[in-house]
Amino acid sequence: MKNKKSIPIQYIKWAYVERRDLIKRMLEGKASKEDFLLGFLRHTPAVVSYGPAGLNASIKGIGFVVKEKYLYETTEALEKFIDKGGDIKEAIKILLKYIYVKDYMEKIDFTKLSTIELARKHTWINIQSNPIATILFFMPPLTTYEVRCKATIHVNDIYWRYVNAVHDVFHAAPYSEKRDWSKRPVYIFEIQEIYDNDPRKMGEKIY
Repeated sequence: MKNKKSIPIQYIKWAYVERRDLIKRMLEGKASKEDFLLGFLRHTPAVVSYGPAGLNASIKGIGFVVKEKYLYETTEALEKFIDKGGDIKEAIKILLKYIYVKDYMEKIDFTKLSTIELARKHTWINIQSNPIATILFFMPPLTTYEVRCKATIHVNDIYWRYVNAVHDVFHAAPYSEKRDWSKRPVYIFEIQEIYDNDPRKMGEKIY
């Protein structure tokens, strides 16, 4: 089922634009430790699932997905950087060039979120049986979004390559060699609904 309206700009501004601004400040050496720790919460929501493993919530690193027409060229550029190697500043420049871009409304598919499955435990068991999940963001004191999604599992396809590549670019400095991606399936979460759970809104449906 396709949604009839666009993802709300208020959510895009909080989840993407302000995250992009933080990454730029990191590159410029202008982000404080407090800025980084608080801003990082845009990246680490709880993913709630239900299935054979029971009702489960797991903190996961969530990322954005470029639109399909940019997937291959973006993935190839990221993989080229990984093969070459580089420090964290070079990695941030690559992310700003291909993921956290100026023309984000043109290049980013805001109806999708992504993450890598690292544990293969409760979330993995549940999503295989029941693809319905909720992603819950919270950043003190008041910002909280409940994003209801339908998940698909990806291995050995372009989404799997893309999400693993984005992860490894950001973590370029700690790795001396490429991780074994065959052990890391990917979830793509297609957004169905968004609720603004700010206490002043009390679960207002915005999408």
